[in-house]
Amino acid sequence: MKEKNLFDILEDAENDSMKRLIEKCPEVSDEQLDRIFAKSEKKFRDQKAEKERTERSENIKMKNNDIVEGVEHSKRPAWLTPLSTAASILLIAGIAVGSTLMLKRNTKPGGDDGIVTPAVTVTTSTGTGTNTVSTDKNGSAITVPKTTTTTTTVSSSAGTAENDKAADTKFIEPFVGRWRYEMSSINNLDIPESAVYMGTAEINSDGTYTYTDISGNVTHGTISNATEEIGGTELQCLDFSANDFLFNRAYYVESKPYELHFGNSNIARLVREGHTVTVETNWKSAYRKELLSFMNSGEINEDSRWDLQDIDNDGTPELLISRAMFHVAGVRVYYYENGSAMPIRYTNGDSYEYGVYGAMQICPEESLVGVSNIHMGYEYFDTCKYENHSITQIQILGNNENNRDYEEVVYSIDHKDVSKEEYDKALSARSSKNWKVVGQQYYFGDFSPLL
Repeated sequence: MKEKNLFDILEDAENDSMKRLIEKCPEVSDEQLDRIFAKSEKKFRDQKAEKERTERSENIKMKNNDIVEGVEHSKRPAWLTPLSTAASILLIAGIAVGSTLMLKRNTKPGGDDGIVTPAVTVTTSTGTGTNTVSTDKNGSAITVPKTTTTTTTVSSSAGTAENDKAADTKFIEPFVGRWRYEMSSINNLDIPESAVYMGTAEINSDGTYTYTDISGNVTHGTISNATEEIGGTELQCLDFSANDFLFNRAYYVESKPYELHFGNSNIARLVREGHTVTVETNWKSAYRKELLSFMNSGEINEDSRWDLQDIDNDGTPELLISRAMFHVAGVRVYYYENGSAMPIRYTNGDSYEYGVYGAMQICPEESLVGVSNIHMGYEYFDTCKYENHSITQIQILGNNENNRDYEEVVYSIDHKDVSKEEYDKALSARSSKNWKVVGQQYYFGDFSPLL
């Protein structure tokens, strides 16, 4: 039986046989692979050099269909192709794993170093197929492996999470910084004097925030991006995770870049630190402050009202505050002077109240104020002059006609008894004036005339 070389047997083996042989082969180390590759490369270079020397020789003239003699036949082992492929795969995996380990070693705790690792490209060469070079003396083809270059790209996703994080928090950039949290004491921040400081919010570039209230309590939370369409306009919104504010959602309006307001009721807002709400000092702002002061006092009740009337007809109205509607509850009169609302006072310094049941009469054409009242059967009509921000009595008329069934009827002018004819004449003169009842025009909380 003719003895066959092992490599000849492997060259003629079928694929299934090769797979079984490969499975039974022992694991090849990296050092062994390096030696195999080195020997294969050396043999290939030797064969190539020998071929070039032969072609240059003057004794051999290569023409078509010539027979090449004296050339050593070399067969490339079939098992080398899958082994080379396996080595290439190991090389690619090693590069990918090594890149990952290097990235981890060079990354700061938290992954916030901003390093983006580029993709790794690996090129491998494998023998697939054959090319015919010439023929031997027996007419057999002399072949060399055909080399196919395969480019494999190993992409690293390092930096993707960092880029995504940056994109997720980009919306917060315009809002980073310190903000004052304010609420209106009357549920209407259109009245700037009603804004009450409640605490400070620090908005961070990573989409988190810290809130410190006026008592020093500190809470932390996150902010997410949102939009909402209101009245056909899409608004930028920020959703705060914790329940630190009146509502979780704050709205941003371009016309007020210094403000984030909560809800659509204009009750609460965040105002960027450093921004000052400019309030024009005039009679309107002064009267707003005075109304707020009364609202925060213990005197206000469900029957309290207020009014604006130009009593002396000088172009600047007086502020009238009606604290209640019982008999002896009159109207407090305030005038504007030097940026403040000044009350009319009694000589002892107490606020002067004029009128009954929270109302009084005025006749602006003559700068008059008055009272008309019936109490316990006694009727009186008082007339006063409002001048130089003071009230001075001019005349008082009185009668007790409603008590005629059990007492004598008496008519008086300025507390002096007069005849009915004199009384009626004086009363007619008073009644001819253009009196109107004032003092209870607006509810507290309605500041519309002062905006």
